[in-house]
Amino acid sequence: MTVRLVAPMGLVIAGCFTYSTLPNDRADPKLRKIGDATILDMAINLNKQPGLCPSKEGKLYVTAKVQWPGGKPVARALGSDVDSFDPAKFAITGPLIKADQQAHLVPDGDVLKSIETGFVVDVVYQPHPRWKFHETFPPEYSCFTGWFEQGEAAGNGDAGNGGANGDVGADGDHGNVGVEGGHGGAGQKITAVVTVVSTKFHPRLFAVIANRTLFLAPADRPLTFDATGGAGGAGGPGGNGGAGGAQPFEDKEVRVDGSQTFIKFATGRPGNGGNGGNGGNGGDGGNGGAIEITYDSAFPEIRNFLVTDVGGGAEGAGGDAGAAGAGGGTEAEKNPATGTDGSPGRPGSPGQPGRAGHATVHAGSVSNMFRSFQGLTVLGATPSGGTSDHRPAPTPRSSKTPHKPRRR
Repeated sequence: MTVRLVAPMGLVIAGCFTYSTLPNDRADPKLRKIGDATILDMAINLNKQPGLCPSKEGKLYVTAKVQWPGGKPVARALGSDVDSFDPAKFAITGPLIKADQQAHLVPDGDVLKSIETGFVVDVVYQPHPRWKFHETFPPEYSCFTGWFEQGEAAGNGDAGNGGANGDVGADGDHGNVGVEGGHGGAGQKITAVVTVVSTKFHPRLFAVIANRTLFLAPADRPLTFDATGGAGGAGGPGGNGGAGGAQPFEDKEVRVDGSQTFIKFATGRPGNGGNGGNGGNGGDGGNGGAIEITYDSAFPEIRNFLVTDVGGGAEGAGGDAGAAGAGGGTEAEKNPATGTDGSPGRPGSPGQPGRAGHATVHAGSVSNMFRSFQGLTVLGATPSGGTSDHRPAPTPRSSKTPHKPRRR
């Protein structure tokens, strides 16, 4: 049952009901502004953030206790209200930190720069510079979750052009076929070594050199190495058929039952509707790439944290069929006829999924590859070092110019 709310007949909303008028001499409400308060105490922190992860945006928090004249001390923080602290009023500087007007912090992405020093920051509340802070926030690495060399996903095919509608008495044009979806890119190659290290701030971390780039990650959660193929693009939908033109007619004056009148006489046939275009075929998914991971044999438990994916990319869906154009109508009263509707197109066929790639994971002696990094202590390393297959260790770069490590 549908219930409608209506005003009673005796109630006239406009005109009869009025609001009371405030006296002109009534004082405006006074806004409590942070600039009028006395700051009793202030601190800066990262709230629930355990630290700053290289290159991942963090947030500075400010907590303070303030007191307005005649009031009790209350807590205040950063905010956009006039009784909160404006984040733009805080000058935030640091050798490894960039900050914006909203107190967002972007730490340097080079994991080696902060590994021993942490992220040093100087903060000054500019309206009252006596409130200044010199803090060191620890580095943390939860934003590094693995290394990804996925194939690029393909673009979808364009839609076919729709057929033009027919003029009076003319057939509608057929819709065009949708364009085939693009083919997904192939997954690339990942070569990685993994060990366990400690730093000044962390007793146990995974250290990874993937495709000659170093990064660190928590040692209590999975590391994903992904070289999946890119998905194929969907085929474009077929264009709709054009509508047929209306039946032509002319008005003729005739005598009916002794009276003169006008009747519409058909002078030709109506147009038929155009056929809808077929949907474009979906593109094929890209093939999976190749992954080779060597983990430190001194820590066999590392194997339980390594996840690889070299699956082929998903196939692109076929494009939708174009709709049939409608047959032309008629206004004729004498010999009326309507056109025939066109036929709808056929949906496109899906593409083929990409083929899976190849992944190998095995233990080996990899500690020597990490010895040259200042600030890293390789756990379980032997003085002699060496690699299990006697290949020379590559010269890795730090993640200051990371290729494709995954950060959350």
